[in-house]
Amino acid sequence: MAEKDTSIKTTRDVRDRLRVLASERGTTMNDLLAELVARELTEEEKEQRAQQALEEIKQTTGVTVSDSARTRARAFLQSLGQEHHAA
Repeated sequence: MAEKDTSIKTTRDVRDRLRVLASERGTTMNDLLAELVARELTEEEKEQRAQQALEEIKQTTGVTVSDSARTRARAFLQSLGQEHHAA
């Protein structure tokens, strides 16, 4: 069964930028949006991937990453993100 179209309200500037980006890539705005949202992970998906990575680390190395180490790593990665956005 085919999906039904719907509408999303946005500003003209966003719409116009989507149109340009889609055109440059030889695609439609709908396909561009689908591609962009497919790249982004939900918080639940991020947590699942983190758990999978921790399990792989444990199976490969025998090391169990502590909650404290995870907290420090998360804080470090967030600080990198903040520095990136400030630049």
